[in-house]
Amino acid sequence: MKYIAYCRKSTDEKDKQVLSIDAQIAELKEFAKKQNLEILDFVCESRTAKIPGRPYFNDVLKRIEKGEAQGIISWHPDRLARNSVDGGKIIYSLDTGKLIDLKFPSFWFENSPQGKFVLNIAFGQSKYYVDNLSENVKRGMRHKVRIGVWPVQAPLGYLNDKNSKTIVVDPARFKIIKKVFEMFATGNHSFTSISKYLSKLGITTKFGASLNPDTIKRMLSNKFYLGILNYKGELHKGIHKPIISKSLFDSAQKQTERFERPRYIKGHNFSFVGLAKCGECGASITGEVHVRNYKNGNSQTFTYYRCTKKLGPCSQEYVRQEEIGHQLRMQLLDISIPQGWWKDWLAWVEKDKLNETKLASQNIIQVGEEMQEVDRKLNKLLDTYLDSVVDEESYKRKKNELFEQKLNLQEKISKIQSGGSSWLEPFEEFIKSSINCGKIALGKNNLQDLRNLARNAGSNFFLSDKRLSFVPNLGFDSVKSYRASLRAGTPDFAKSASVSPERFERSTNSLKGNCSTVELRARTFVLYQRGEKRRRE
Repeated sequence: MKYIAYCRKSTDEKDKQVLSIDAQIAELKEFAKKQNLEILDFVCESRTAKIPGRPYFNDVLKRIEKGEAQGIISWHPDRLARNSVDGGKIIYSLDTGKLIDLKFPSFWFENSPQGKFVLNIAFGQSKYYVDNLSENVKRGMRHKVRIGVWPVQAPLGYLNDKNSKTIVVDPARFKIIKKVFEMFATGNHSFTSISKYLSKLGITTKFGASLNPDTIKRMLSNKFYLGILNYKGELHKGIHKPIISKSLFDSAQKQTERFERPRYIKGHNFSFVGLAKCGECGASITGEVHVRNYKNGNSQTFTYYRCTKKLGPCSQEYVRQEEIGHQLRMQLLDISIPQGWWKDWLAWVEKDKLNETKLASQNIIQVGEEMQEVDRKLNKLLDTYLDSVVDEESYKRKKNELFEQKLNLQEKISKIQSGGSSWLEPFEEFIKSSINCGKIALGKNNLQDLRNLARNAGSNFFLSDKRLSFVPNLGFDSVKSYRASLRAGTPDFAKSASVSPERFERSTNSLKGNCSTVELRARTFVLYQRGEKRRRE
């Protein structure tokens, strides 16, 4: 009878008691010599047996089926299988008679019902060992995450400290990562340019290639740099030191929206597919490429958009891509703050920030003084209790009251720190977005930039009678109304803005200068307050 010797050592196996490949070969040769077994071939494989799909193992079974050999010799059954599929293949081959015998130096087996039963138990034990080991590892990783320690490889900018078993800041690279976030947040860099920047500094893959754009995107979206662990979709507070601030991280996330992948259909880039619906039937809008051939041999390519007509008959016609792009530029310009006011508005926002910061600091100091007074009362109450001035019941009741006051004051400080100027952040974002609308509408930007900015500034996009329309979001509708009023020469803000008559009278004295901008500023702020109130409700 001929045997094939199978040796396996998993590359990720942590069990130090399992023999190496060389040791297995030596043991099997000695065992075969003692048992007078003829080994046709030695097959060695360095892959885990936790899951099916080992090529060399499958090749051994195929050779057994062809009749090249009638038996398999291995160190232990767990070298052959640690999963139910491969174990089942071995048992089935024994049942069909294609595999006649198995030999193990460390395990008894005979091809009988009792022998196959024991072998099946051995395969089951091997699978239980793997499953139990995996569960123990997962439990250990979950525990590390709960206490704020990242259980796997540290991301770029951090290092795995083998001594403390924690994550520490990489002193050589953390400044580079922070610089990358700052560069990307400006909006002047793409994923590719960031990759080239890192490549120049020697930060590449292990093969020396530049990091691909998807890797850069994942890095810039990784909350680990904020001190937050995202483990299987659940967020935990990490004990490692953050590299960047939340405001910088949020700025970077807003820039990633600009690089949303364009839609491709049959190898062509259709920037406006998925943006709008048909205004007549409500079906989706698709893109097509038409090629016009000329007699001189030249050709020209045109991109059109049309209704898919999947919801029924529709009379809408094709629209040129250039025409949609032109309309989108005009509409973005219509919801942008006038160019002459950009510097003034940004200056006002910065001034409001300083005022809000100063006010928040004053409020925190005041609440802090109240907390000190509560602490003083708690200490005095404890002294009176220790001196037996008050009984235990009265002491507990009064202490609980003061403790509740202290908790309320702590919560008040937290609210001031986190949301003291909550209206400023969306208002500032609106101003910058509106200014950006003007820049992109007046500049030579690609169609993808137009699409992404339009989606941030509006909703309910429809294409009807070759005209693209959408509803401006909160704040942007104010700018559009102002521009319409300015063209008509009759600003009409009093009814919808709920601004005081005195302010409205001052702001309508002239359509030029700061008066008009004050009115626009007041109206958008009121609308933002309404929107925030609706969202809270």
